[in-house]
Amino acid sequence: MRSGIDARVRAVIGACLAADAARIQPSARLVDELYADSLELLDMVMALNDEFGIDIGVDDIAAIRTVADVQAAVARQLAAVA
Repeated sequence: MRSGIDARVRAVIGACLAADAARIQPSARLVDELYADSLELLDMVMALNDEFGIDIGVDDIAAIRTVADVQAAVARQLAAVA
């Protein structure tokens, strides 16, 4: 199940950041490698919240640096809702 969630997270990241799917690897840094700006990051978080019915909060946003960080934040929120 986690791989399906990770694929959905990568799809949202790709759509919000207009990034090539091949570049959206777990270790990819959102700002440095995928060239996300603050508005795109906010848009991505809102899209993830809508996609998964979760609420990624300020604490989570501050810790997000890589694709893996995004996937972990979504997984934490899903676990908290379950």
